[in-house]
Amino acid sequence: MKRALLLFLVAAVAVAVVAAKPGQPASRAGAVRAGGVNTAPSMRPWQYAGADTDSWWCKPDACNGVSNGTVFVDRELPLAAELGARTLRIELPWALVESRRGRLDWARFDYIVRAARRLKVTLQPVIVYTPAWAGKDANSPPSAAAFSKFAGTLARRYRGRIRYYELWNEPDLSRYWAGTVQQYVQRVLKPGYRAIKHADPHARVLLGGPSRADADWFENVYRYGGGRSFDIAAYHVYSGAAEVLNGASVMFTVLKRHHQTAKPIWLGEYGTTEAGPESPQQEGMIRAVLTQAAPLAMAQWYTLRDTQATTCCPPNVIESDPWGLVTRKYERKSSFALMRTLLKGG
Repeated sequence: MKRALLLFLVAAVAVAVVAAKPGQPASRAGAVRAGGVNTAPSMRPWQYAGADTDSWWCKPDACNGVSNGTVFVDRELPLAAELGARTLRIELPWALVESRRGRLDWARFDYIVRAARRLKVTLQPVIVYTPAWAGKDANSPPSAAAFSKFAGTLARRYRGRIRYYELWNEPDLSRYWAGTVQQYVQRVLKPGYRAIKHADPHARVLLGGPSRADADWFENVYRYGGGRSFDIAAYHVYSGAAEVLNGASVMFTVLKRHHQTAKPIWLGEYGTTEAGPESPQQEGMIRAVLTQAAPLAMAQWYTLRDTQATTCCPPNVIESDPWGLVTRKYERKSSFALMRTLLKGG
């Protein structure tokens, strides 16, 4: 086992050495790490209740420019496959799936899972948002029992079809998580991990990626007993490429302090806005993050398609967010082409 680990580390270092330098053509060096991409948020509960009208979860008559959220699914999953994305990070809104206690509506996620399997796209659902029956608000800490039951039910239903599960999104921000780190560990991370592993021992569980690589926040996860309740560490960064890669070193330092450096580190969200079709800023960030050396196993771009924040209902656009690799009309930006070249050529 130790010899295998040593060979793996040597190989990883060798790959990192050939990472492209800034400005080096993509054709001369592929990605040195796996790359993924995010879909649009499932909900924006700080704006209105219900599914995000611009997401895969929107319902008929409550979608932004399409008849149903399945239209987004059908248009965007093939793009993720074409891109060569190793994973597709998608919010799985507990608040929508189980809006009434004990009554679960899996129809939309079943549709997404079937479509992803046909295209061989690996989904990474992120369990988010507390139903009204389980907490005061969508960002309220649920009880450990309620979260555990849902997580276990989810993992049993999709055993063998879903490999990765992430437990909440940015639990360091009050917009998503109104509780403390201790409550996150005790009510989501530990019970969710146990439930998923019991239902599917082969599943891999991700720490809910905080909004930045915060060593103090990560240390508190260990302080409150969460160190053995995740298989993959995660974080997000929305500043420059240097800060993105430095964040991986911050996370690695904490893992090392707790003798857990065998756990991979995934960058759950990174990106920059650019309208396109030429997108040199996005290209520069993608090239650096995917090709420069860092203790980072996966980098997931936010987002696949340009999104719009809306009020509802009917949908009324209040903000356009050109984070995507393609426009709202599905025109590929130059950043899409670069990422595809790096991921498929590396």
